[in-house]
Amino acid sequence: MTEISTRHLLLDEVRTFAKSYLVKAGMNAAGSDVLANLVMMSERDGPRSHGLRMLPVYAQSFASGYANPDAMPKIERTAPGVLRADADNGYFQIAAEMARDDLIAMARENGIAALTCANSHHLGAMRFDTEPLAEAGLVALGVVNSLSMVVPHGGVRPVFGTNPMSFACPRDGASPVVWDQASSVVALMDVKMAAAEGHDLPRAGGLDTSGQPSTDPNAILETRSLLPFGEHKGAAIAFMVEILGAALAGGTLSVNNEDREAHGALNVKGGATLIAIDPSRFGNASFNDYVTRVCAEIEGNGAARVPGDGRLGKRAEATSTGIAVSTALLAELGFEG
Repeated sequence: MTEISTRHLLLDEVRTFAKSYLVKAGMNAAGSDVLANLVMMSERDGPRSHGLRMLPVYAQSFASGYANPDAMPKIERTAPGVLRADADNGYFQIAAEMARDDLIAMARENGIAALTCANSHHLGAMRFDTEPLAEAGLVALGVVNSLSMVVPHGGVRPVFGTNPMSFACPRDGASPVVWDQASSVVALMDVKMAAAEGHDLPRAGGLDTSGQPSTDPNAILETRSLLPFGEHKGAAIAFMVEILGAALAGGTLSVNNEDREAHGALNVKGGATLIAIDPSRFGNASFNDYVTRVCAEIEGNGAARVPGDGRLGKRAEATSTGIAVSTALLAELGFEG
């Protein structure tokens, strides 16, 4: 593996730099605050592929006219438990933050509520969409479809996006349980990062030009054909996300790439759905005890850990001491701090 030169940055420095980069790219104050915080959290918790490395992607989306840097999302209530958002061709996280208080209130009122969002872009880890809901005492599920690059099991061409999903739930006396994952073996940005850092993937994550599974990130980037995790099981989950994301929200299907390709963009304007559930309205007064028991059965069980808890150690260390960032990346981004 190629040795990488790094520079140490505090999280506030990461956020401040990301904010200035996005403002220079044309973003308004409110939107740049949301995305700068997302970049910082990605560097803090992981995946790093969704942090500072994503800034040029955001900038390109604005410069090409594909995304709206001055987006003003509109939120409407279409049913007692349903919010529908039009992100004004901006990033989903901006609309989700605008809708969050209403979504929480509706879940508490009805027991369950959902937010769908179309005319939007999503390039960050989904855990940051669901974690605030769990911090409010709710169970949350989030999905979003993305550009087609995942080959269905047994297929020869991509149909689905990496189609990530996230789950979060409250946990007594500790941070919420939060996990997110792609429907593919590996996310595209992790393939790009492996190529940039000069190392193979730990396991076959896509197809090479001969149609064979490969660990070579450059070969996978050439075909842009990723494998679903768990073979047919991952492909089935990718299908579910396509329906809950694109179809339910009215977003762009993963296979509809014409607009994206015309702008040289990394994402389709897919659909996103967040579902929030108030466990106190479902009749089991011992819900929190159940969560605690399941987590206890996992912890101390060999090398097992509660899903998503790996981020907590990274978060504590990064919050205390900052993070190491590739000097080559900082130079590419024009960091002068």
